[in-house]
Amino acid sequence: MASSEHCGKTMVVLNQYKSYGLPSVAEWYAANGGEVRLLYISEAPKPGFLSKKRLLCEWAKAFFKWAVQPLTFRNRVVYCISAQLPFMLICRLAGPALGNCRVYFHNFYLHELGRKPLVKRILKFLLADSRFTILTQSEGEIGYYRALSSKVNLKFIPFCSDFTPVASTHPKPTGLPDSYVFTGGYTNRDYPLMFRLAGRFPDRHFVFVASSLNAIECPPSLTNVTLMRDLPKDQFEAVLTGAEVVIVPLREDVGASGQMLAVSAARNAKPVVYTDLSVINYFFSDGAGIPYSLGDLDSLAAGLQALLSDPDLRERCGRKALERSRNFTMDAQLPLLRDVMGI
Repeated sequence: MASSEHCGKTMVVLNQYKSYGLPSVAEWYAANGGEVRLLYISEAPKPGFLSKKRLLCEWAKAFFKWAVQPLTFRNRVVYCISAQLPFMLICRLAGPALGNCRVYFHNFYLHELGRKPLVKRILKFLLADSRFTILTQSEGEIGYYRALSSKVNLKFIPFCSDFTPVASTHPKPTGLPDSYVFTGGYTNRDYPLMFRLAGRFPDRHFVFVASSLNAIECPPSLTNVTLMRDLPKDQFEAVLTGAEVVIVPLREDVGASGQMLAVSAARNAKPVVYTDLSVINYFFSDGAGIPYSLGDLDSLAAGLQALLSDPDLRERCGRKALERSRNFTMDAQLPLLRDVMGI
């Protein structure tokens, strides 16, 4: 194990589900002589998507499970990839009892909550701790958190995934047209903009995959849109794989599923039109996709038209997207995490 301030310390991993196992950086730490403890909220995920009410219940469960064992975290390396807000509160309440622990928060997303004044006031209290490091997955988040706290440490690490495409022969749901434009996802999607886009292209078919939690309905006048909900992962990707063009239409500069869709499209060598935001634009540099301005129907339509009208451009964008995606694997992420965490 490399020499560092953390050598010889126990790493505590905080995750949502036991069934998820250890993240790659913890596996590396254990393989190189470190001790790793996994603490989790629940044994395994239940069917369906977490509503806001269920998420709050999970957070409350995490707080009470972890708050009763502060010595578990004392003088240790803590890698928190779930229930970040409850654990921030535990740390602030426990104070000196945690000693010289170092806490690394990863996959921490606020979405539209981050704009609320009350949330910002709460975060100012929670983040006033020099033991904390937030591993942001977009450079745009750094300014947001720095404005809330001068103590918290901030490091940008690109979103990475070992997402592997399904076989091209995997059957997609029946009833879909041979050619269509695809978008999907359950958070941070500008579906109203996509419906307006479909209205601009009445001769093209569009397939959108959303969640039952998304409060959206397709306007009856749009007969060229198929709206599907709650597809399993393999079917979701099978629909994506069959698309002529993929659009990643984000509503705001935060990641999570928007980043997963971007990587999924790139690994499938799909030509992509994407919202030009810091959370995903690094996936598509060097001509690997076509950007459009946030919420701008005209630039979105222009990007889509450019791809639909030029097969060579579609092929080049898809090929470059696949090449770029190889920079965002877990093997690529591991040395970045090790460097930030000093292990």
